[in-house]
Amino acid sequence: MITRLLLLSVLLVGHSVLLADPPLRIAVASNYANELNKSVARYQANTGDTRTISVSIGSTGKLFAQIQSGAPFDLFFAADVDRPKRLAASGVALGPSQIYTTGRLVLWHPKHNTRRGLGQQLEQVVRLCVANPQLAPYGLAAKETLQHLNWQPPTARTLVTAENVGQVFAMVITGNADAGFVALSQVREQQVPSNQYWIIDERMHQPIEQGVVLLRNGAQPERAQAFLDFLLEK
Repeated sequence: MITRLLLLSVLLVGHSVLLADPPLRIAVASNYANELNKSVARYQANTGDTRTISVSIGSTGKLFAQIQSGAPFDLFFAADVDRPKRLAASGVALGPSQIYTTGRLVLWHPKHNTRRGLGQQLEQVVRLCVANPQLAPYGLAAKETLQHLNWQPPTARTLVTAENVGQVFAMVITGNADAGFVALSQVREQQVPSNQYWIIDERMHQPIEQGVVLLRNGAQPERAQAFLDFLLEK
């Protein structure tokens, strides 16, 4: 009798697991990760939807490649508009790309007072970290900014490449680079003193418009749409 009850209990637990909703899966570019997590918390508090929301953080290029390979994400918050538009054009997305924010690039140089000017800051950089311009739109903006300034690294060791701006921030905060191009949202989130970073003039690079798309491979299209509507209304 005890054996039968145990077997029934196992079957019921297994059945409930099968019936449980899969998580809402969101892929997000690293520069927007903190803001997205705040939005998830607000959404769950305001709507009462406390079911699991899984957030995967990475460079826009790598997340884009994963989605093209069939990764089961419901939403993709990119750091550019090109890749979401490409997903929409190829039929991977359920709808058009929408702009959810416009990013700002900054040079963060903790050891020097950035009131001296951008050019002077770069002259004093020993090890400068930028995100990979082929994977991360903030890295591309950094590359365009350096080209605009006609800046060339004085040595082969001066310029260091990270995968995304999250890694750039980590490199600078740990001292593995003394300066780096990161997102304005990151330095504000971490309450970096304003005299440690320089907001880059937007005329030095292409606009960092960031797009989001609802994806066909996701298992929660209705929840994804509800969350997206909530975020875009704020």
